[in-house]
Parts: sequence; C-alpha cells; structure tokens
Amino acid sequence: MSQSHPHVDVPISTEGLLALTWGLNTLVFAVLVIRLVLNRRQKLKGPAIIISDSLICLSFFFGIAAITTDAWKYSKEIEARTHELSLHDKETAPKLSFLCGYLVFSAMWFAKGAFVVYYYHLFTNLSKKLKYYLMFVTAFTVSTYIFTMLLQTFWCRPIWTNWTLDPLRGCSATGNATTLPLWSFMNIATDILILAVPLSVLHTLQLGRRQAVALTVVFLIGGLSIFAAVARFIIIFPKIKKNAKARIVHTYELWALIEITSSQLAVCLPALRGWLRSRKDTRSKKTWGGNERKTASGGSGGSGGAKKLRGSEDSFPDLDVARVGSGERFLRNDERV
Repeated sequence: MSQSHPHVDVPISTEGLLALTWGLNTLVFAVLVIRLVLNRRQKLKGPAIIISDSLICLSFFFGIAAITTDAWKYSKEIEARTHELSLHDKETAPKLSFLCGYLVFSAMWFAKGAFVVYYYHLFTNLSKKLKYYLMFVTAFTVSTYIFTMLLQTFWCRPIWTNWTLDPLRGCSATGNATTLPLWSFMNIATDILILAVPLSVLHTLQLGRRQAVALTVVFLIGGLSIFAAVARFIIIFPKIKKNAKARIVHTYELWALIEITSSQLAVCLPALRGWLRSRKDTRSKKTWGGNERKTASGGSGGSGGAKKLRGSEDSFPDLDVARVGSGERFLRNDERV
C-alpha cells in the first residue's frame, strides 16, 4: 500500500532527493578531479591557482559534509514512516540542521572565493579601474561570508533555541522573515558582482565560435546558481512570512543543492574544456605523425615530409585568446582592458 509523505515540501520523494543529491555531487567530484589533474599536469603552480584549487576542494568538502547530515535526516524520515523515532533521534535532527547551515554557507562562499581568486590568474593585464573592482569583489565576498556566519551564530539567543524541540521557544537563524532576505540579498549580490568581472572584459576578446559557446555554457551554469538563489527566496519567503513554522527544510536543501553544485561546476568546467582540447590535440598529432611517416616511406623525399609537417603545424596555430581551462590568459600580454 502506498503511503503519503506529509513531511516532504518539494515535488520529489525523500528517496529521490537523496539520489539527486549524491548524483550531482558525484558529477562535481569527477569534474573537480579533472581540474586538479589537468592543473598539475600543466604545472600550473601560481599562488592564485593553488588558492583557487584549495577553495574549491574545501567547498566540495563542506558540500559533502552537508549532504551527509542530510542523508542521516532523510534516513530517519524514511524510518519514521514505520515506527516512532527515539527521543535521541528527534533531538539530534535539529542540531544537525543547525550545523548544516554553516556547511551550506561555507560550500556556497568557498566556491565563490575559488571563482574570484581564479580571476587573478586569468586577468593579469587589467586596467587600474578593473583591478580595483576585482579587489572590491574580493573584499565583498569575504565580508558577506563573515556576516552570514555571524548571523547564523548570533541571531538566535540563547544558541540552544536553534535546536530545541519546544515549539514556543524554537528559533531558526536562516529560515525566518528577517534573516532570509538579508543573507539571500548578500548571496545574490555577491554572485552578480563575481559574474560581472569576466563580462567586463569579453568585449576585448577575439573569440572563435567554439570558444564563445564554451564561455556561454560556463556563464549559463554560473547564472543557474543565481537563478537557484532567487527561486529559493521567492518560494520560501512567502511561506515563512505567512507561517513562521512552515515546513521549508526540503525546499531550502533542494535549491541549496542546485546552487552549490552549479557554482562548483562553473568553477571546474573550464578545465574540462582544456582536457577535451588536449585529448583532441593529442589525437591530431598522432594522425599527422602517421601521415608524415607514410609520406616519408613512400619515397617522397625529405622535403615532402617537411612540407607535410609544416602543414600540420600551420593547422594548429597558437591562439591569441586564452584557453580558460589550460591556464593561458584571456588577453594578450600587450593588451590592456
């Protein structure tokens, strides 16, 4: 006999939400590994690369820790369908939810930080105005993270009211009509400021069709993070404004999952493009090498082989515009934005 699931406030079952969570994070893990391996293979060891890699790894770690706590809560929800949970389990769930707030915010902001720091590697030839703007974005990102952490810690006093089972004394640092607009605004504003950095230099680039498509995909995935943040606020805020005790936990977690994984993918995907390009170049070199050997063995003479080799080199000229994933610059060294 099918059972209704009254505790699920999203149009997906608890099992489906759990599967989606681990599925998206598995995808992020695969792309993250490609980014790290490619950076090491190309010997990209500048401070910006190292810090950016460290931040995105920390973001992934916080995200995994958050979904691990969610997985425990989801397992207890499934268990509660058949029998009453123990008092210990009931007391543990809100404590994990409070801890999860720190993990979710850290996963969000560390991914933002990885984006910002990576810009210092990409854009080394900016005008003074844009350099100041990038410094402002860096400071703003750090400030909003600190503010959000302080809000999570000090909004509900005493702190145990965050996880008490007493409905009259319970308090939520993230899901109330005052704090939700505050941290949502800072979250969205930070994303917009970060996305504006590359948009401000795109007009200086001479992009081919494939490069333009690749950058568009990255921007769209980064924009998905902003969309998820806006959607979460639009869906949740009317509910908690009408009823402070409204069930929003699954809605919050679902949109946070989309926001975090999309921002992490946006950070790592340029490296995936570099990886695909390197594989394509390797196959092309093997093909041209085989043709050259065939020409030489056919008695065409040294000059014929040399012509074929020069032809292969001319087919893959160095690009003036940088390949994002391979660590080269967006701009020529002698240009200024």
